[in-house]
Amino acid sequence: MKTLFNFPKGQNEFYFAFFILMLTTAVFPQSSLIYNEQDKAKWSLTTSFQVSGGGYTNNEYNTLYLLYGGIRYQNNNFILYGYIPLVAQNNSGFTQSGMMIVPTSRGTEGEGGMLNGGNMHGGNNSVNQMSGMDMQISLGDFYLSGSYQALNEFNHSIDLFINPGIKFPTASYSTGIGTGEFDYGFSFNARRSIESFVILAEAGFIKLGDPGGTAYKDPFTYGVGLGKFISQNGNSILIYFYSYTKILENYEPPRQLSLGLNLKLDSTKFLSFIGSKGLSSYSPDFSASAGINFNL
Repeated sequence: MKTLFNFPKGQNEFYFAFFILMLTTAVFPQSSLIYNEQDKAKWSLTTSFQVSGGGYTNNEYNTLYLLYGGIRYQNNNFILYGYIPLVAQNNSGFTQSGMMIVPTSRGTEGEGGMLNGGNMHGGNNSVNQMSGMDMQISLGDFYLSGSYQALNEFNHSIDLFINPGIKFPTASYSTGIGTGEFDYGFSFNARRSIESFVILAEAGFIKLGDPGGTAYKDPFTYGVGLGKFISQNGNSILIYFYSYTKILENYEPPRQLSLGLNLKLDSTKFLSFIGSKGLSSYSPDFSASAGINFNL
């Protein structure tokens, strides 16, 4: 299908990020609007900074600062992408996996415990013992993801991508920044172009590792979005809704709405900006991020 701006399609460079940690959940759809066939590079480097915050327990507010570094390799229809964040937070009882804020400390079994509908953690854990002025800094979990383009719009009505991913528990469980468990994921992403617009949809599943004292439900994930190219050189905007099914029985599932902007600086460098609003109490109240990608 011919687009308004005549952008090449087909073998677009997707650096899909399982759990979408680098630039929140909008990275996969965001990146689908950045790259064109002519911009392919075998290797690229990415870096970004993200801040998110929310109140997840009574009288506690958690702010996360994440500085990411990543590397991506592409070979024909397949992309392999790895990245790891440096994490700082003022409340060591939570970690962020994509748009999810998940408790990492051991909950209590008594009143107000994590799983009985009270506070997300009981009164005797490290969350309530910490001052809001404390700051915990540590290396986060390492994420490795792949993306295989099974269909393209040249020969079919949609682009279809198959995306496996794994999170390695490199973050120290003792710091409260990581869960100390492996997570696994699998998703499908579809895209269709109509003139200068791009319609995006995805569906997936995550197998969450359960830290001590916590039993997560393994969520299904889904998202829909609309993007638009706003210039001849490939600058674009994107609005995207993303949600999980329930993870803890007594808490509503994470949901988030994101607005992103991609700017192409030249043939090797791209800037991305994303602002997000959580739509449930189990999502960050807000998230803002900025990142840059360098083709090598």
